[in-house]
Amino acid sequence: MGKLIKRNFLNKRMILIVVLFSLLISLVVVSWELSAENGEQSNQVSQQIAEKVENCLGKHFPIDPSDTFWRVTFNLVLRKAAHFVEYFAIGTVMCAMLNVISRKVFPAASISVLLCLMMALTDEYHQMFTMRKPRLFDVYIDATGALAGVLIVSIFFGVFNYISHLKNRIKEYEEKEI
Repeated sequence: MGKLIKRNFLNKRMILIVVLFSLLISLVVVSWELSAENGEQSNQVSQQIAEKVENCLGKHFPIDPSDTFWRVTFNLVLRKAAHFVEYFAIGTVMCAMLNVISRKVFPAASISVLLCLMMALTDEYHQMFTMRKPRLFDVYIDATGALAGVLIVSIFFGVFNYISHLKNRIKEYEEKEI
């Protein structure tokens, strides 16, 4: 019976690893595709999204759509927020996958942050070939997003591991008393 439970757990763990890996690859491919757009294409996409967000916000806040400063600033903030969210998602999924594989929080977090930082640097380098300017500030934003995601996942797995450890200690203590 114990072997069956252990085998079933391993199957679920492998499925989770495959799902997380597939999600991670999807996020990286989307990130790479967005990075491959030239400056004009990228700006058009962000302006379309900015207009939709402005329309939603305009229902609740007094926004003057003809104010050029507002439009340029909002577009810039939206683009930088997209960098943060993109790498937050990548960092979260990567750290979760590495935690499931290794079951060790610190190594999984460290490797995740380093890989995300390398990816952010590579992403900015890649943009040089698409007629966009690589910006070190974008690497900082990407790294901050990844770090935030990694921290949240690490806290979750750290608490989960601690609770599992306590349960095992209680079980061992109860078995000794019997």
